[in-house]
Amino acid sequence: MILSKNNKAFTLIELIVWITIMWILAFAISNIDFNRLSNKQKLELFAWKIKTTYETVRNNSLAWRWIWTNLIIPQKRNINFSKNNSWTILWEAYDETDTLLDSYSLLMPNNIIIESIKCWEYWEDETNYNEMSNTWTIEFRWINIKLNLNSDANCDLIKDKILEIDIKDKIERKKIIFNTLNWLVEIK
Repeated sequence: MILSKNNKAFTLIELIVWITIMWILAFAISNIDFNRLSNKQKLELFAWKIKTTYETVRNNSLAWRWIWTNLIIPQKRNINFSKNNSWTILWEAYDETDTLLDSYSLLMPNNIIIESIKCWEYWEDETNYNEMSNTWTIEFRWINIKLNLNSDANCDLIKDKILEIDIKDKIERKKIIFNTLNWLVEIK
């Protein structure tokens, strides 16, 4: 009598190898951070943060929105972009006597810098820009918007109405263009 043996089961060693492979895969997948943002995404988020800050200040100025802490309606709101203080972006609200009511500073991410601030006339194109060397301010007084420069000889307050901020990280770049005539912001 001939008995045939059909081995259709795993041996103990094969079973241990498969369990080890599954543990290694599970450990590798659990260490992947799917929530981590790429540098390009961080740059895009910061550009949108600048744009939404501008739009919020603009809309609050148009709607005569009060400051919540003391219920005073600011007569003037500013957004300051400074090259002097390690690139700061500061939003401020003032009353009729130019007393500071509220302020907010946008925090610059570690790997992102503002490379340049440029200005040019509305009817010119981007190639005819003037490089700004100090600080510039967009000032909102209800329905009036204007550009104020702090002792910057390169830009002309009367003619220059388009402002551009170039931000970059190690590889990527973004341009944020402020049009002070039609109050719009564009990200390129």
